[in-house]
Amino acid sequence: MTAALVGITLEAITTRLVLFAAGGWLIWRYAPEWWQTAGPGLRASAMRAWPWVALALVVGVLIWWYTRGLVSPAGRRIRRPARRVLVYLRRMPRWPLLASIPLSVAAMGARIAFLPVLLLTLPDPPPLGPMIFGSFALVYSQMVLPTPSGAGVVELGFLGGAAGQLGEGEGRILLAWRFYTNGIGVVVGVWLALKIYGWPLLRRVLRGKLPQVRELNG
Repeated sequence: MTAALVGITLEAITTRLVLFAAGGWLIWRYAPEWWQTAGPGLRASAMRAWPWVALALVVGVLIWWYTRGLVSPAGRRIRRPARRVLVYLRRMPRWPLLASIPLSVAAMGARIAFLPVLLLTLPDPPPLGPMIFGSFALVYSQMVLPTPSGAGVVELGFLGGAAGQLGEGEGRILLAWRFYTNGIGVVVGVWLALKIYGWPLLRRVLRGKLPQVRELNG
């Protein structure tokens, strides 16, 4: 558990540093042009669809409130290993952190590139700059939206023109983009969990009955 927390902590630190740097550059470089092209459509869509936005946010808050009860027992269990994380971080060499920076840049670039690559298959794709910034905004707004992966709110933003006016192909592009950025990870994660731990243990976790460490170790 402690080793996992050390790895997650390092990954989170590196990702946040890269995110702030890349986000600042993208805002400086593309945000004005993006708002000129996407702003009117987003404002009009928000005015038309505000009940759906409100409903998605309410559902997200309810889901967060429910999952908080599942996470709290896990938080108490990892509190002791978490106190040892700083000890292991001080002992670690610095090269893993430095090596993770270009890997985080590559991962972030790939996630942002999914949507522009899909949009370039359209007969009349939007301008590249707004596409890149719209993709960044849609992908990383999911970190602050209450619903899982921004479900509902992100779709409304996409259909409202956050990545440009896409015409008849927007439904197909939205489905493919969601599958590549979220669906594949969920499917692979569930498959690995079932393969390693089995359905009975996962069913207990879903019911809030967290297993002991010895159960996870087999």
